[in-house]
This record gives sequence, structure tokens and C-alpha cells, in this order.
Amino acid sequence: MALSHVMNIISNAGIVGAGTGSGGGGGGGSNLDSQTVTVGSHSLSFPGGSGLPASTTTYKGFFTLSSTTYGSIADGTSNLYSGAAVDRIVYYWSDVFAISALILVIQGANRANSGWTTLTVGTTAYQRASAQYTADSSGNTLWSWPGPSDYTGADNPFAATGQTTTCVFT
Repeated sequence: MALSHVMNIISNAGIVGAGTGSGGGGGGGSNLDSQTVTVGSHSLSFPGGSGLPASTTTYKGFFTLSSTTYGSIADGTSNLYSGAAVDRIVYYWSDVFAISALILVIQGANRANSGWTTLTVGTTAYQRASAQYTADSSGNTLWSWPGPSDYTGADNPFAATGQTTTCVFT
């Protein structure tokens, strides 16, 4: 019950829909697209109550929450999807609940789940075939790589806030 409540909070914030999947693995092949993210960061605190503990969910990367954009991206247009905008690329984790994931969103519904094999964020490789692939509530295409229990952000692939991280599609 607690995990579903947190996933509802995150889903309502427009970050991710609940799902399953796995990440990791190596890459290879030619560089099809490269994006440079100047890392933004934001934390949302839940005070607890109704049997749930107080918790904080932290987001790092390029994303928008409640009409505020955190971080930036260059060039921000996808070579893989005819110049469609990269809406967000963000990693999040909770300090209490066993949830964490990398999220990639490309504007426009029903973008093909093909044409690339690996997204490498910094030095961490995420296999497209291992991602949850769906359309989000705004009509965009979303890839999600839920991770293992990451209570501290140790699996966060992004650099420190304000620094840059290169994201490469191969």
C-alpha cells in the first residue's frame, strides 16, 4: 500500500507511471544522438501520516515539476525521432520506499520503440529492450528503467547539480 501511494504521488507529479523493468548492461555501436544535460535537482518531501512514514523523493537531471523546469539540455532535439524535443531525462529515488528509476520522455505519442539499442547516461548504460515503454498522460512517449532499491541515490548516473552529464544513444 505504501509503495502504490508513493507511485501515485510521482505519477500525479507527471514524472512517471508505475511499471516494471530492469536496467543496466553494456552498449556498443555507433553514436546515433548525444545530449548534454546540465543537471538540475529537486526534492519532494512527504510529511508522513495515515500509517506512512515521512519520506523524501529526489530527482536529478533535466525535468519539469509543477511548471518549474530543473536543469537544461543541449541540443534537446532527438536525431532518432525527427527532431522531436527531449521532454525529460531524469533519475529519481526515495529515501524510504524501494523505488528508483531513470526516465526518458520524447515529445509525441507512439514514437517507435526501435532505432537505438542503448542509452548511456554518464557511464551507466541502459538497454532500450529492458525499458518499460509507454505513452505518458501528456501524450508523449516514455521509457522507464526501474532500478533496485536505491535509498541514497548511489545509482544516480548524473553528475552533481549544476555540472554536465553526456547522454549518448547508440
